[in-house]
Amino acid sequence: MKKINNNSLKIISKIPFRQYSGEYRIFHFTGFGNTPKNDRCGEIRKLLIPKTLGEASKIRDTLTSKDNVPKNAIKSATSLKNLTNTALLKSSSITTITSKTPNECAEKKLEKKSDKLKCLRPVSRIKLVDEPPDDCNVRKAEMPTVKLRDGYVMPMFGLGTWGAPIIKAEKAVKHALKVGYRMIDCAHVYENEEAVGKAINKSIEKCIVKREELFIISKLWNTFHEPHLVLSGCQQSLCDLKLSYLNLYIIHWPMGYRAGDDLIPYDACGRVIGSRVDYTETWKAMEELVERRLTRSIGLSNFNKNQIERIWKIAKIKPVVNQVECHPYLNQKRLKAYLKKKGIVLVAYSPLGAPARPWVRKDEPKVLDDNLIKTIAFNTGRTPAQVCIRYQIQRGNPVIPKSVTPSRIESNFDVASFELSDQEMKILDKLDRKLRFVPLSQLSNHPHYPFHDAF
Repeated sequence: MKKINNNSLKIISKIPFRQYSGEYRIFHFTGFGNTPKNDRCGEIRKLLIPKTLGEASKIRDTLTSKDNVPKNAIKSATSLKNLTNTALLKSSSITTITSKTPNECAEKKLEKKSDKLKCLRPVSRIKLVDEPPDDCNVRKAEMPTVKLRDGYVMPMFGLGTWGAPIIKAEKAVKHALKVGYRMIDCAHVYENEEAVGKAINKSIEKCIVKREELFIISKLWNTFHEPHLVLSGCQQSLCDLKLSYLNLYIIHWPMGYRAGDDLIPYDACGRVIGSRVDYTETWKAMEELVERRLTRSIGLSNFNKNQIERIWKIAKIKPVVNQVECHPYLNQKRLKAYLKKKGIVLVAYSPLGAPARPWVRKDEPKVLDDNLIKTIAFNTGRTPAQVCIRYQIQRGNPVIPKSVTPSRIESNFDVASFELSDQEMKILDKLDRKLRFVPLSQLSNHPHYPFHDAF
């Protein structure tokens, strides 16, 4: 056995491989995120990698305590804790890596865990604030919308919450609702839905918004793909958000992981444990959520054309959206044309090129630093971010940029008062490089990995 070193936490594994082991498929996965370089961040790295189960149990409390973390590192630590791709750092089994061959690496024996939700109360018994007080005079926000194939109306603009630390997520959502945002994009795996739920309910109580004006999205995580777990996955999000229903519930990725309490389950060799669950079976369970009125609409995220075709053939209720990475460097032109024929709306996430993602490299191109985008921004008197957001809206794509900074939340929202010219739109179209910033390439051996196909 040898201790994990800094290189073990690098972004991309250079030697991916696959091994079959009983019921599950095993994938090599070393996690995301750059290795901290300064001394103070080094303290955080030591904190995040527990040596014992006892230490592991203290991580969550320690990360959110300002007294126990260096001030300059608080932002980094809380961000890492809440990102999907840092689940590796939370695992108590990553202290060491075996030098055995793949065949010798036995899958860790799993303790039997209860399928009970963290929130044991039924959704119907949770204190919900669906309507503001009677004396409220709620200001109605004006916003362009798109009609979904099932008849519901979706705002063209919303706030993304991926990577928003718990401490900042509540404040960000509160401020966004005050500004006029009416669509909030959430997910169980972001680990901040409770904070988002508090912000939504407090905003309703304070007469800022009515529940009927909100469009709340959440997503089914990969560990809930087994049909009998889909309901509990949705109920957990409803419980955390303190809502009686969702406007849209999405299958987050076509790739399933072994069911359990870990967001990303690992075997003894540090490899992600996938499941053989077919997403078509998951979809059938998603349809039951609509019948139970737990969500109004259902959709997909990160699915390619062939995967959508498979869903389409078996679906009683067709997907209304496919939420995918989309920005000037990855404009998804072919996928959008296909989705349009099917009557499926393309929802653009990471419209600014995900500049705050933890695995960003200094040498890679950055969307917001592109000279042509900067020129268009200068000519229109706008910011590069506003240009990228407006680009998606004019293409008919609802867009969900993420921010926790009040000034940027306001700036990103101010995109309705200007238009890009046809020539400017063509210039932005030609910037396409097929460059994907959220590839999850470590999981490229998964049988349902979506990005091997052209679109």
